[in-house]
Amino acid sequence: MESRDLKLIMTRRFLILLLASLLSPLGWAQDRPTVVVTFSVLEDFVARVAGEHAEIVSLTPRGAEVHEYELRPGDFRALEQAELVFYNGLELEQWMGQVRAVVGADVAVVSVAAESGVETLPIVSGDYRGQADPHAWMDPRRAGEYVVAIAGELSRVIPDRASTFRANAKAYREELDDLYREMADALDVIPPERRVLISSEAAFVYFAEAFDFLHDGIWGNNAESEGAPRQLMRIIDLIDQRRPPALFWESTVSSRTVESVSADTGVPYDGPLYVDSLGEVGTPAGSYRGMMRENVRVLRDALLDDG
Repeated sequence: MESRDLKLIMTRRFLILLLASLLSPLGWAQDRPTVVVTFSVLEDFVARVAGEHAEIVSLTPRGAEVHEYELRPGDFRALEQAELVFYNGLELEQWMGQVRAVVGADVAVVSVAAESGVETLPIVSGDYRGQADPHAWMDPRRAGEYVVAIAGELSRVIPDRASTFRANAKAYREELDDLYREMADALDVIPPERRVLISSEAAFVYFAEAFDFLHDGIWGNNAESEGAPRQLMRIIDLIDQRRPPALFWESTVSSRTVESVSADTGVPYDGPLYVDSLGEVGTPAGSYRGMMRENVRVLRDALLDDG
């Protein structure tokens, strides 16, 4: 009798645990393909296209520096489970060799920039000057090209959802086209002589072309040394020539160097601007559209003539 009761109890416990696993988010996630992305901007794009049909894992935490990120134990586990990996490419992620060493041999590791065929612009200064600048998503129209490429790759891995992915990508691309027009209208009030965007990293090349700004940075790319004397001398000379209304720093780097340049030149500084990471979830910059709108707000506040 005791043996029968024990078996009954164990059976009930098993059924309860099974039901709990099926009803929990983790249990549901296990039925969906795991798609790994390298940073939060791609996380936003993939989430908008895939919807509920993929479990999306972003490697670089929000607010962290993507250029030279180092994988953590949890990242290795996610990569081992991945059925598809998206990264930006154009040498943004200096650590992709580690990623390729971990994922399965049959798992596609896709450069969204390359797959989209996006037209690139050169890095404007620093050690990597002349190479393709990786920050193409900073123009919402180019971000739309990313979204179309993502939909194509998701459709290959999850073909029975291809029509959904295409429809989601089409709808989101239309939102991004609307976002571009909204941003252009909002920035149009800044007089031409005040449309100077000098930041820590010269990561606004695509943004500057899209919205007609003169742009440069203290350094050209976050993969190089930051705040070296030669960088400071060059940017101070440029600031003395152009006398911009403000200087800017970005959310993934310290404001310390910009503060120093501000003190030396007498030009105030503002920020953060968002480039290599979205803001935390639930904040104004917590989505791609939100981060771009937050950039517009900061630029308008700092560059509009207050006299």
